Amino acid sequence: RVSELLQQPEVNGIVITHGTDTLEETAYFLNLTVKSEKPVVLVGAMRPATAMSADGPVNLLNAVALAGSQEAVGKGVLIAMNDQINGARDATKTNTTHVETFKSWELGYLGYFQNGKPIFYKASLRRHTAAAEFDISKVTALPRVDIVYLHVNCDDILVRAAVSAGALGIVIAAFGHGNLHINIKPALIKIARSGIPVVRSTRVGNGIVSRSADDTNNKFIAADSLNPQKARILLQLALLRTKSPEEIQRMFDEY
Repeated sequence: RVSELLQQPEVNGIVITHGTDTLEETAYFLNLTVKSEKPVVLVGAMRPATAMSADGPVNLLNAVALAGSQEAVGKGVLIAMNDQINGARDATKTNTTHVETFKSWELGYLGYFQNGKPIFYKASLRRHTAAAEFDISKVTALPRVDIVYLHVNCDDILVRAAVSAGALGIVIAAFGHGNLHINIKPALIKIARSGIPVVRSTRVGNGIVSRSADDTNNKFIAADSLNPQKARILLQLALLRTKSPEEIQRMFDEY
């Protein structure tokens, strides 16, 4: 629907109001599927309208200004909150209640609002929107992909349950640099070699999970700097096109 609206010449951009709990996932999904360079901006609020200093009104005002600005064209899907501009790929919710909850960790904000005007300082270099290869115009449902979170003394029961439930892909919120627990790794190797893609992400929340020779041997996919919830979105879209771990890895490297 967003792509359809953006095809209309009188539409300069779109603002989507969204709850903050899953805003980053919707933003990244749109970043991969919207077929336009026109701005798409997601906006939310951390304080209710009844609060003494509600943040919703100014966030919405900024979002509309951003969606209508020429500066935002071609920057991908954006998040406008707390006078800050985040890119959809890198931003994540970092605090349960603070108004400055959305941050892009070391990669940083794309820009700020100053006196109601959006000012950019950089842009994302990863493929997005009009340059993306994913077409969901005829898609009615996405493949099931489950996330399994590792912890001390974990076992393989959850990954086996996910496959039994019909998961067509698995994302692991692994330790550190995508490290897998010895109790779960044999099951994941078996799953990956059976043709169900397995993506190594990390529960750390920051940094890159890079490929290793072990990934090639076991047909694992490295998530790069995508957190588990965003790796899940990309894997769902990738599975609409291929099950090849090599081709899916290319997508994780490019997006």
